[in-house]
Amino acid sequence: MKKFIVLLVVLFNVIVNSCFATSWVQVDDKNYIDKDSIKYHVDNHGNTNYRKKEFWIKVVDDEYYKELEKVINCKVEYGLLQYIIDYANNTIAAKAGMTYDKDGNPVSKFSYSDLQLEYNSIAPDSNADLWAKLVRNPKMLNKIYKMQQKDNN
Repeated sequence: MKKFIVLLVVLFNVIVNSCFATSWVQVDDKNYIDKDSIKYHVDNHGNTNYRKKEFWIKVVDDEYYKELEKVINCKVEYGLLQYIIDYANNTIAAKAGMTYDKDGNPVSKFSYSDLQLEYNSIAPDSNADLWAKLVRNPKMLNKIYKMQQKDNN
């Protein structure tokens, strides 16, 4: 019976950890895209929009954090931002975001409904332009991820 319980605990941990694992792909000095978070946008009414994709980005060492740290009186280690790209209009909007301290505790957050989203044009050769190209072509993102994994081993 003891072995069975231990086996169940191990299986539970494997399942939980694999469900919540992220695969961050470094796309420049400060930004990482979670390649597994890329999906078509589902609006607040449950409708899937196939011309829009959403994804999460991890941002480290951003200049914005210095200003935020003064307001919240806490050191910000990194932030997670969820973006939506509208490929039909070549625009991008921030859907949600959170910043975290060195212990992984959230220190600030925001979230917008679809009606509150503010889409901005994607400028050529900008970070958003790079993100849009990588999110549109997940195979390229997977190749970069595999190369980074090989370099880390």
